[in-house]
Amino acid sequence: MADAPLTTRQKLLLIIEGMEQADSIITISGVAREAGISSSAIHNRYSDLADRIRASAGVMKGQDAKGKLGKQRGTIMEEKAKRARLRQELAQVKALLQKADSVNASLQLENGRLKALNRKYLEESNRLKGDIAKI
Repeated sequence: MADAPLTTRQKLLLIIEGMEQADSIITISGVAREAGISSSAIHNRYSDLADRIRASAGVMKGQDAKGKLGKQRGTIMEEKAKRARLRQELAQVKALLQKADSVNASLQLENGRLKALNRKYLEESNRLKGDIAKI
């Protein structure tokens, strides 16, 4: 004995259940397209199924929203952690720059002293050469 063809209601129920199990986004127009009927047919003839579709879509939207919110919170926390690390790194770089400035100032002072000593050495050397040349 051949199986009796599915009624439109049975077909709609199978499609809705399949979409729910697959965690698909469920819309009345999507179910209607799969069943090969118009959206208005679901609204007008199968209002109970239309309500079920809307309820499933609402649950999915709520889950999607919670999932997105969770991801956004995770991203926000990651960005806050990155900013904290960058602030710490910036403070370390500033401290190194201050130290480098201090070392640079000390080296400039030392360079100035060495230049003065070099001038004195050259003057003394030239004076001694002049004294030797007189002898």
